[in-house]
Formats: sequence, C-alpha cells, structure tokens
Amino acid sequence: MRSYLLSAMFFAVLVAPAAHAEGPCKGAPLAGIVVDPDGAIISGANISLDAATAITSGSDGRFRFPCVADGSHHLQISAESFGTQNLTVQVPLHRALNAVLHPETVETTVDVAGADAAQNNSATAAGPTETISGKQLQSLADDPDDLLQELQQLAAAAGGSPGNASVAVDGIENGEGTTHLPPKSSIAYIKVNPDLFSAEYREPPFEGGRIEVYTKPGQPTFHGALFTTNSSSWMNARDPFSTSSAPIGKQRYGFELSGPVRRKNSDFFTSLEHRQIDNVAVVNAVTVNAAGQETPVLQTVAAPQHLWVGNFKTDWQLGAKNTFIASFDNYNNDRRNMGVGGTTLAEAGYSRSDYDYNLHLTDVTTVSPKIMNEAHIAMEWDGADEAPNSTAPQVSVAGAFTGGGSSTGTYNEHELWASIIEDAIIQTKNHLIKIGIQPELDRLEENATFNYNGAYTFGGGVTASGQTLTGIQQYVNALNGAPNGSPTAFSNTAGNPRLLVDQFRNTLYYQDDWKVRPNLHFAYGVRYYVETPPRVVGAVQPRLGVSWSPDKKATWNLHAHAGMFAGRISAHNWLQIRQMDGVQRVTSTVYNPSCTGGFDPNACAPLSTGTAIHSIRTIAPHLPLLSFAIQNLGLAKTFPKGFTFTTDFYLAQIWHYQRSENINSPLSDSPTGPRPGPANLNILQLQSSGRGYGNAEFFGLGQHSLKQVQFYAGAVRVDIIDDTDDNPFSTPQTTGINTGEYARRDNQGLWNVFSNATVNLPEKLVFSANFNGHGMQAYNVTTGFDNNGDGDFNDRPQYAVPGTPLCFANPTASPCGYATPWGELVSSGGVGSLSRDKGVMPWAFYLDTNLQRTFNLTHNAKADHPQTLTANLRATNLLNHVNVTQVGGVLGSPTFGVPYAADNERRVEAGLRYSF
Repeated sequence: MRSYLLSAMFFAVLVAPAAHAEGPCKGAPLAGIVVDPDGAIISGANISLDAATAITSGSDGRFRFPCVADGSHHLQISAESFGTQNLTVQVPLHRALNAVLHPETVETTVDVAGADAAQNNSATAAGPTETISGKQLQSLADDPDDLLQELQQLAAAAGGSPGNASVAVDGIENGEGTTHLPPKSSIAYIKVNPDLFSAEYREPPFEGGRIEVYTKPGQPTFHGALFTTNSSSWMNARDPFSTSSAPIGKQRYGFELSGPVRRKNSDFFTSLEHRQIDNVAVVNAVTVNAAGQETPVLQTVAAPQHLWVGNFKTDWQLGAKNTFIASFDNYNNDRRNMGVGGTTLAEAGYSRSDYDYNLHLTDVTTVSPKIMNEAHIAMEWDGADEAPNSTAPQVSVAGAFTGGGSSTGTYNEHELWASIIEDAIIQTKNHLIKIGIQPELDRLEENATFNYNGAYTFGGGVTASGQTLTGIQQYVNALNGAPNGSPTAFSNTAGNPRLLVDQFRNTLYYQDDWKVRPNLHFAYGVRYYVETPPRVVGAVQPRLGVSWSPDKKATWNLHAHAGMFAGRISAHNWLQIRQMDGVQRVTSTVYNPSCTGGFDPNACAPLSTGTAIHSIRTIAPHLPLLSFAIQNLGLAKTFPKGFTFTTDFYLAQIWHYQRSENINSPLSDSPTGPRPGPANLNILQLQSSGRGYGNAEFFGLGQHSLKQVQFYAGAVRVDIIDDTDDNPFSTPQTTGINTGEYARRDNQGLWNVFSNATVNLPEKLVFSANFNGHGMQAYNVTTGFDNNGDGDFNDRPQYAVPGTPLCFANPTASPCGYATPWGELVSSGGVGSLSRDKGVMPWAFYLDTNLQRTFNLTHNAKADHPQTLTANLRATNLLNHVNVTQVGGVLGSPTFGVPYAADNERRVEAGLRYSF
C-alpha cells in the first residue's frame, strides 16, 4: 500500500503544474483514426477543424484535437492519392471517429503502413521496427497460430529466438507462457519491435523482440462474417523423413459479429471458431529387435489437435472524457501424442489439454487537454492437464531412441495471473511524458509426477578394458545378458506431487520524448523492477536515445541509443527450483544399477542395487538480477519513389547471467567418492556467475508507396556469446572450470533474413508472399554419459591424440576415435575438450504465399460495409524446403551428425469468407 501511495504522490506532483497551466477545457476532445477502405492506416493525413486548426495523423493513423467546443463542427480530411473526405460531427462525440478515405482516381489502394516506422522518427525507435496493417496484414495467415508464428519470425529480426517474442494485445501483455492472438479480422494494425529502448518495455533487443497488436473498435451498425478454410491430405506434402503419405489436414470454421449494444455510445465484437488439425509425428530412431540387433525404425504417428477459440469485446463511452473497454477470450486446445517424433517412440508420448481465459478491463480518461490516464486490470486463468501414453519406466538410449513411458507422468497445472497497469500520458508543447506502474501477482499450483515412473539412461561409456561403448551397444549388451550391459544410470523422483508458489512483481517507469528542435528529438527514461520470491531488488534501468534529421526534408535520420535492461526469474523457474527441495520431493540417481536375470525395466529394483545419489536445488545468497547494457547506432534514408533504407548496429554486455552449478561435485570423478560437503548429494545452486557479450547488424529496405507492389526486406546478423546457454538450469561441463563454455546458444541462428511483398494483379487478384530464413543455428555435441560423476550427462568429447585408430576400423581399440568436422574426437582418454555448441544446423527457409480475390455482392461501392465474398488459396513452406529441427549430437550414436527431424512440409489450404 505504501508503494501505491508514493506512486500516487509522485504522479500528482509531476502532473499538477501541467494541469494548472492549461486551465479548464470548455469542451471535449475529438479523436479518431484515418484508414483506407481495406482498413490500412493512413499516416500523414491532413485533418482540419472548421477550416482553421490543422493537424496530421500519426504513424498509427490516429489524430486528436484535445479541446473542441460543444456543438456542430466541420472536419476536412485529405491524403495523397486519396479523395478528400468532408464530415460534420457533433461534439461531444461519444466514440472514436473512424474516417475512411477512398482512392482518388483508381480502385487500387495504397498501403502506406510502415513508412513512418521505417524513417525511425521516434528517438527510441531503432532497427527492424515495422507497422503492419491493411493489405500487408491481409497477406498474413488467417489461422491465429500460424499468424503468431509469422509475426514471431519477423520479431526475431531484433535477435533471439522467435518463440521468446513478447506479445501485447491492446497494451496488455499476458502472463508467462501463454501467447494467443485475437482473430485477424479484429486487428486494426500490428507493431513489430516498437521503440525497444523505451523505458516502457522490459525486454531488451536480442531476446526475441516484441509484438503489439491493436484491435478495432466495434461497428456502429451490425456487421459480421462467416468463414471456413480447408486443407486436405491430397493438398499437402509428406514429411521429409516419412516413407509414406499421411492424413494431414486442417478444417477451420467460425463466425464474427459486431454492432451496437445500444443505440449510441457502445458497441461490441464477438467471434467463435473451431479448428480440427490432423497432423502426424514422424519417428526416425534406431531400436533393438527381438534378435538383439540394432534396427532402424521409421514410423508415422497420428497427432490430432482440436481447438476452440472465442472472443468478446465491448466499448462504452461513459462520458465526454471517459471510455470503458472490456474484453474476454477463451482458448481450449486438446492434443494427442505430444513429444513423439525424431528419436522418441510413440509409447513415450503423452496427451495434453490446455485452457486459457483472459479478462481485460480498461478505462481511458482525459484528465485535461494535455493529460490522459489509461488504467488496465488484467486477469488470466490458464492451465494444462497431461496424461502419459504409458506409465512404464522410461528407457533413453543416447542418440538412438527414447521409449517406455513418458517422464512427464500425470500432470496438472493451474495458474492465476493478475495485474494492474496504470499509465499517465502527459503532452506539452515539446514533451511527451509517460509514467506507469504495473504490479503483478502470479500464482502457480501443480500436481506433477515428473519422473515418478523412473528413467533408465544408456549413455555408453568406457569398459574396464578401455573399450568405448555407445549407448545403443550398451543397450544391446543389456538385452542379450552380455557383460558391460548395465544401464549408465537410473533416476527417479518420489514424494509429494503437489506444489504451490506465489510470486509478486512490480514495475515503475518514467519516459520522456523531448522535441528539442523540429529535427532533433531526445528521449530519456528509467525503469525499476522488483520481485519476490526469490527476492531480487535494485534493478534500476536508465534508457537514453537521440534522433536527428540533418536535412530540411527529413530524408535522413540518424539515431543512437544506450540502455540498461534487466531479466527476471519467472514464476515457472521458481516452481522448478522448488520441485527439487529434497524434502517434499526427493530426486535420486543410481549409477550402473544391476538387474538380476537381464535387463527388464519393469522388473528391476535399481534403488536397492546401488548407492543412491540425491540432488537438490538451492539459490545463492544475495542473488542479483540479470543485467544487459546495450548500445545502438543507426540511420534511415528515404529515397525518391518512396524507397526507405535502414541500418543499425548494436553492442551488448551481459552480467549476472543465471546458471546452475553443482557446488558439491565429487572430487574424484566418482559419484560415490569424496565431496566438499555432504556425501552422495548433488547441490545444484542457482548463481549469477554467468557472463555474455554480443553484437548485431541489421539492414532493411522497404517500399510502401507504389500502387501495384509494396514490399519490405531485411537481414540481421546476431552473434551473442555466453556461458549459460540462456538457461538458468544450464550447468558447466565441470564444476569450477569454464573452458569451452563460452559459445552461441543452442538453436540460435547467426543469420535471419526476411521479406514480405504484396502485388496487385489484374482482375482484382492480390498476391502476397512472406519469406523467412535463418541459418547457422548451433547445437551441442556430447558423449551421452557422465565422465566426472557430477550428475550432469552433458560431457563433451575430447580431441584424440595423434595415432588414435578410428572406431569404425578398430572398434575394440581403447580408445578409438570418430572423424568429425572438428577433427578426430574420442569419448575419453584424449586431450582438451570440444567447446560447447560446435555443431551447425542447415539453413531453414520458409516461403508462405496467398492468392486472394474479393467479390463485391453489393453494387453500391460507397456502402458503409458492403457484402463481399473473399476466396483465397494459401500455402505455407511453398518451396517444400526440408527445414531441419534436430541433428544427432551424441558422439558415435547412429544419428550423430545426421538430421533426423524437420518442421512441417508444404501445407496448402483454401478459404472462403462471407462478410456482411
């Protein structure tokens, strides 16, 4: 409560002089958005009020007169290539004005979205900032999941993994691990990576980027749509690792409806859709047959998905200065045979059902002509239920297969996330100030039996005679009752499966964009973050930015930025730490357990055949938060004919990176050997000892002013090196030794190239394409077993000494080596060790296309919302490129260095949409 009072006092002191200086407004604000008939925002439109006061629409198409006298007024709105729109409005106008400009002389519309973004007019804008609306938005996927994937690929141009991109809808970012988009037809525009150096945002560049989605208001009259899409197996290509075609397809159908709640001052939008997706998982593994021989397995396993998505939103004008917005959405998804594919057999899969419900309440108040307040209350209920295909002990053979039961076991998770977001926006002659506070509560409750069924690991190793064994060779020996056939290890968890954690987080930020001169902008701000538990404080993050246009026409823009960013220990990570407290749940590992009469995972009693090594997780005292220091230099140039070019360079240093280390690792490389502390106990301590550094270069070229073709293309090279793999539970190969740990992260690509284009063809056909490619992704190379007995099976190979025979020529030699792209490697008995993440995966390319034609069913071209029928044909991965997702990284295994799993092959779907 004290923090809220201090925040309120701080806000009152700051805004009181501005409010007093302006004096009372004897009228009401008049605001709106300028769009073309397709809904594309029009930036730079001229809006004059009563042939006197004139302003221009911003980069998001919005305009606002802060104080207009009550009564009737005349608005004149014009823009290049569009006809002038004359409107008579009555003030107070109890809703935002939606001004539609029609093309002046041609039927083809001009999509100018993104032009302002490319010029980087904001002092906090840098790099691959893009605004998507209109036909460019229409060119993206209709399926919200596919649309999210395309946007994540664009956001990854800022660096980092696409899956890490944060998503906010109408200013609200949902809780952890839940990212869903509203229906595309409800979206007005999307901003990708907006002003990443603003103190308003937590996420730094390189961490996946940011996606901001803004939805349309409801319609003053009733309108709606019915839609369906179909993708059948005969339209789609088979998986590149499958030997036969499979029933792959998708059926999607639903409806949308928008209109007034009552005659004036209120409206609503609602939608409901169902998706039935017939997918497959392809198993590409090596197992052992009844004769005890290694046998390849190629198997296609059905992986169906059923999903329901619903949305409801309503806007109410409560007065001349107050607007209330409420929205609710639900997401229910059922999937089968998850986890199956690659080297994981069908028996080790599981079923999962997810639910996600979101309630958002927003109140926008115009305090004075220069002060606006936005208050949000967001609540989210989400969870998941998992059921394994089998409860048998899991059997994992390094680099060959994973079978038996699923280690996830029976799993239930329920999460409640609640947040209050309070933003004040203050506009003066030369300053735009934003102040915000965002307290959050995250409650996680789980009932998890992870690894309660136990797991056997066959990682290979070295025999007493010095012979090197792979995991599959060790497993063959176990099944045949031959020597050297004991599993490398058995692990399991026992105890109370229920766990509850509560985490509180709070953020306070201040951001000022200062127009020093018309061609010179300066931005500065500061952000403060605190969370508990674990208790971390002191995350003060200053931000600076400057933007300068040296020429009178502002065709050049030079900008520079510097800022501090902080990470956080998420509630899910805190839950994972609590899962291994050693009291409520006990995690045990037995090395080389023996099974009487041969290996039978269902009949062995491994915990009674050897010494159990227990593992717990702890947190280092006085744990600071992860900190980034990032600098940026860039420029943007607008050329004749509307071409824009942007380039940016980034430098980053990273401190206090969280990672884990076994601070009680055995001193003699034997799990049961002497340790610095308690015997037979692994203490995995979460520390802030990690470091990182990196640089990135971005280049982009856009064209959004041509009538027939608009496009945007870019490339970014992101080279981030760290010793944590960007994972708080990553551990070094050997406690206290950091040699070879600095490397690029798993699955991080060095290059990301992307482009999108829209082409207006004859006969009113519109063709669009979106391309994304990423290359030189890193993957780790390991031996599959634990050489030093520290409980982590992440040991990397060593370089062979000269003269070491190759294993394929002399498999009984001790040691023997393997020829690799990095030289001859051995599992043990060599010199030095291979650095982390030395592997490089093949390039991945995605080309998604859409061909669309809209038929007007209403002859009146100027109708408010004519009836139309839109037909489209969409293809994803049109080139059917084999986009590899997994390459074998276990030295000597059957899959070593060989791709064995890939992303979806080409998918084609046809759709119809009737709008009225």
